[in-house]
Amino acid sequence: MTDNKDNQENTLTGTTAADPVQADTTAAAGSAKADAAATQPPAKANTSSAKGLAIAAIVLALGLTAGLYWHGHNQAVAQAEQLNRLQAELAQQQGALQAARTEQEARLKDLLNSQNTTAEQLDGLSRKVLDLDSKRPNDWMLAEAEYLVRMAGRKMWLEQDVVAAAMMLANADERLAALNDPSLIPIRQALAEDIAGIKSVQKVDREGLVIKLNNINEQVDRLQLAGVIMARAEEPDFTLSGDIGDWQENLKKSWASFSDNFVTVRRRDGNVEALLSPQQHWYLSENLKGKLLQAQLAVYREQQEVYDSALAQSRQWLQDYFADDSVRQFMLEQIEQLSGQQIDVDYPEQFTAQDRLQQLLDDRLQRLLTGL
Repeated sequence: MTDNKDNQENTLTGTTAADPVQADTTAAAGSAKADAAATQPPAKANTSSAKGLAIAAIVLALGLTAGLYWHGHNQAVAQAEQLNRLQAELAQQQGALQAARTEQEARLKDLLNSQNTTAEQLDGLSRKVLDLDSKRPNDWMLAEAEYLVRMAGRKMWLEQDVVAAAMMLANADERLAALNDPSLIPIRQALAEDIAGIKSVQKVDREGLVIKLNNINEQVDRLQLAGVIMARAEEPDFTLSGDIGDWQENLKKSWASFSDNFVTVRRRDGNVEALLSPQQHWYLSENLKGKLLQAQLAVYREQQEVYDSALAQSRQWLQDYFADDSVRQFMLEQIEQLSGQQIDVDYPEQFTAQDRLQQLLDDRLQRLLTGL
C-alpha cells in the first residue's frame, strides 16, 4: 500500500514537472477541493431537512393510505351486508314465488281434475239424453199431456174459462190414449173424473150479463123525473032530494050551493113529494149509472152480494124518482130478469190427474238418468 501511494505521488510529481498546463489544471483542482471543503457543513443541513420532509411525506402517505384503506374496508363491509340482505330478500321472494307457483299448480291440477270430472258427467248425460228417443219415445207425449192439464188449470182458475179447460183435458186424454200403455189407465180415469167435474160446473154467460147491464146503463139519460101529482078534488053534490024527511039535508045542500058562488073549498088527499133540483137530478142519474157499473164489475169478480145489492138499489131509484114511461118500464123488466142470475161458481180445487202425471214423469226421468 505504501509503495502504491509513493508511485502515485511520483507519477503526479513527474507529470507536473513535465507539463506546465497540466500543472495549472492540477492547481485549479486543488483550489476547487479547498472551496468544497470550506462549504461542506451547509450541505449536511440541507440533507437533514430533506430527510425530514421525506419522512413527513412518507408518514402522510401512510396515513392517507390507512384512511383510504379504512374507508374502503367500511364501504366493502356495508356493501357486503347490503348484498347479503338483498340476497336474503331475493331468496325469500323466490321462496314465496315458488310457494305461490306450487299452490297455483295444485289449484290448476284440481281444476283440471274437476273439469275432467264435469266433462265426463256431461258426456254421460249427453249420451243419456241422446238415447231418449231410442229408449222411451212416448215420454214426450206424456209430457205434452201433463202440460195440457196444467194449462187447463190456468184457464179455469185464472180466466174462469170452463169450456177451454174441458177441451184441454180432453186433448190430454187423447195423448194418453195414443200411447196405448195399460199403466196409464188410472191416470186416464182421473182425467175422466176431472172432465166430468168441469162439465158439472154451472156456466155463467158473463159477457151476456155485462152487455145487458150496459144497455140498461145507456137508457139512464132518457129517463124523465116524476112530477108532482095532485090528488083529484071531489066535486060537491047539490042535488035536492024529493023526500020531505030529508029537509035538513036539502037545506045544507041549498046553503052550500049558495055559498059556493063566494068561497070554494075542495079537499085533496095524497102524499106530495118535493121536486128535485137540476143538480140533484144529475147526481141521481150519475149514481144510477154507477150502481149499474158496479153490478158489471161484480159479474167479473163473482161477487154475488154486491151484484144483487146494486140491482136492488137501481130498481128502487127507478121506482121512486122517475116517471112511469116506456123507458123506465123497459129498465125495470131488464133488471128483474138479471136479478135472478147466479154469478158465483164453485170450481174444483185441483185436478187429480195433474199430480199423478207429474209423479209419473219424475219417476221415468229418474230411471232414465240412473240407467235403470
